[in-house]
Amino acid sequence: MSGDGQLSQLTLTTPAGRSVAFDVVVGRPGSLPARAPTVGLGSAGVVYLFDYVSAPIRAKLEQAGISYADTTGWVNIFADEPIVLIGAQGAVKSPKPSGPASMTRLNGRSAGRIIRALSELAAPVGVSELAKMAGVAPGTVSKTLLTLLADSAVERDRAGRVTGVNRRQLLSRWTVDYQVLKSNGTPAYFVAPRGIDAMMAKATTRSDLVVTGARSGSAWLPEGTAPIIPVTQLVLYVANVEDAGTELQLVSVDAPSANVILLTPQDLTILDYPARRDGVAVAPLSVTLADLLTLPGRYPRQAEALMDALAETDPAWRP
Repeated sequence: MSGDGQLSQLTLTTPAGRSVAFDVVVGRPGSLPARAPTVGLGSAGVVYLFDYVSAPIRAKLEQAGISYADTTGWVNIFADEPIVLIGAQGAVKSPKPSGPASMTRLNGRSAGRIIRALSELAAPVGVSELAKMAGVAPGTVSKTLLTLLADSAVERDRAGRVTGVNRRQLLSRWTVDYQVLKSNGTPAYFVAPRGIDAMMAKATTRSDLVVTGARSGSAWLPEGTAPIIPVTQLVLYVANVEDAGTELQLVSVDAPSANVILLTPQDLTILDYPARRDGVAVAPLSVTLADLLTLPGRYPRQAEALMDALAETDPAWRP
């Protein structure tokens, strides 16, 4: 789908034979109106069409009283006279993007640094300042922001500054391209013979080890919040997988049998992240969530629960 603001008309006929017309607008998520726009003569309302309508965009459209549909199957079309209500669910995640909104893929080291900075900064912030925070070139920031703006993960003013960040949507868009077991170094699978708690006691002595996955997710929960999933498997970033496996006395196994996964991060600066919980270095919050969202099994549920807990005090984490 392409174009922006192209207008045509959709006519629906009820079982009783009554017809209702809608103005149809092909638009971009980054340029949504604050309320339902004025419709043409003889039209009952407006239907906005998109390639994909994410949860934050759907909420914004519904609040504005605007019907919508996308190419993955999301539909919410309504009218008062005659009464029309059509709804359907589409994809949970955006498909691989194409066209202008995908000027850059978000699966590399620079994209990860920009995502991390956006998830931690206090807006407003300009491109140059964001580039300095992330340690990447301003041109890379500009291209990445175009992609994020198209999915309503960020808001920008006329000067180009980032004025708002929807952190949940930021992570959703990042994980379209980023996958923890594919985007980082080749994972190695192990069993800790004496159990993961005993192994973690030894791991705290290493300066080149950072915990991600379920253990890190539990560590980032607000105080007093209990994890919904017990930690039965450790996912660890290390500088050298072979050396870490030997020093931690791990036994190499096939993936289904592993209770420890070691991998080298695509961005080694993650190993220098200062956050520590109970004496253990944990991955940045944004990295922890992206890893949980892209690990198999129950881990995405833990990510959603963590974001729900964060949303209790921080509106930027709300859907």
